[in-house]
Amino acid sequence: KILKMLTHVFLGCLFLTTLTILNAEAAQTLTGSHFSGSAAVPIRTVQIEKQASRLPLLTHSRLVLRGGCEEEKPAEEPKGFDLDAWKRLYSNTANTETILPEFWSMFDKEGWSLWFCEYKYNSDYTKRLQASNLIGGWFQRLDATGARKVAFGNVHVFGEEPDLELAGCWLIRGQDVPVEFTEVVDHEQWAFTKVDPSDPAQRTAVEDFWRWAGACGRTRPFASGKTYK
Repeated sequence: KILKMLTHVFLGCLFLTTLTILNAEAAQTLTGSHFSGSAAVPIRTVQIEKQASRLPLLTHSRLVLRGGCEEEKPAEEPKGFDLDAWKRLYSNTANTETILPEFWSMFDKEGWSLWFCEYKYNSDYTKRLQASNLIGGWFQRLDATGARKVAFGNVHVFGEEPDLELAGCWLIRGQDVPVEFTEVVDHEQWAFTKVDPSDPAQRTAVEDFWRWAGACGRTRPFASGKTYK
C-alpha cells in the first residue's frame, strides 16, 4: 500500500511538472517574446525596430496625388495697364498736357477701354452748381460699388447758364461698361459711347477731357468739371 501511494504521488508530481512546462512554452509562443537574461523583449518589436533603422529619414516631404493633382495656386491677373500708377501720375502733374504721350504709351487697349458719356436730361439743370452737384452725387454712388478700382474719368459741365450740357470721358477696365457702373441708379441717366482710339478726332477729345481744356468734341465751351480717381 505504501509503495502504491508513493507511485501515485510521483506520477502526480510528474504530471504537474509537465503541465507547468507546457504552459510556459505556450505563453512564450503567444506573446512572441524571447529572453535575454531576465528581460523579455517582444520579437515583433525587435523586427520593426530593425526595419525602421534601415529606412531613410524623410524631411520636408510634400504629398502630391497621383496624376499631378497638387494644390493649385490662384491664377495671377495678367499684367497690363497700371491704373494706380496713372492716377498718381495724373494727380502729381500740374500740366496734364505733358503726360498725354505717356498715357497713350501706357494704355492697354486689350484689357481696357475708353468711353464717352452724355447726360440725357440736360434741360433739367440750368445752374452750374446744380449740374456739379449731380456729377458729385454720381461719383459718391460709384464709390459704393468699388468703381475706383476699375475706372478713372473726368465729367464736365459745358455752356453758359441756363443752356448747359454734361458730358465726360472714362477709362474702364474691360471692354464693356462694368457692373460697378450699371448697378448705380444714375446709370440710366447717361448714354455711353465706346471710343475708337485709332480715330484722331476721338483721340483728341479724350486728351481734351484729360486736360480740362479744348472742345472735348462738344459745341459748347468748357465751364467746370470733376475728376474721378
